[in-house]
Amino acid sequence: MRSLRTRFAAVIAAFVLCLAGAVITMQSQTPTASAQGPNGDVAHMQPSAVNLQSTTSGMWVDTPLQVTLPRPGTYILDANVRGRIAGDGQDRLLASIQARLMDNTEGDVVPQSERLVTHMNMPSLGEPWAKQSTAPISERITVTQETVIRLQVRRVNSVGQTIRADIFSDAAGYTSLRYQRV
Repeated sequence: MRSLRTRFAAVIAAFVLCLAGAVITMQSQTPTASAQGPNGDVAHMQPSAVNLQSTTSGMWVDTPLQVTLPRPGTYILDANVRGRIAGDGQDRLLASIQARLMDNTEGDVVPQSERLVTHMNMPSLGEPWAKQSTAPISERITVTQETVIRLQVRRVNSVGQTIRADIFSDAAGYTSLRYQRV
């Protein structure tokens, strides 16, 4: 009888060890959530566009995309800015879309955050031309209070006129802004 109990206990112990191994394996394969809360978060511009065609060339425009740094500290800011620009092809076009991060709380530009999102330098070709691209922005900022960071953009026509210029998000890609406290 004792031998039967020993075998039964050994089978139960082996089962428990296998079960524990399966739980550990399942836990290690569970994807971790993205950083959210007081130490990090990400915001995506929902499928839409910020039309820069109707703005004055060179004028900075606020986008709806912003994050709130929740407390004092040092943060890494990362943005992906998707833009498109087009010309009618009838005249030469030298134009660009630029982006930067703005500290709305202090009213200052985040230092060195300006980026060229997309640029077009086309001779007159007789047909419309368009270009789209995505530019990354990565900068570090230290804040002393809760701070709102907003994405700003502008269209600059140096030669000729664009027929389309915007920052956008759609099913093929999103404009996003992320922070991580370090």
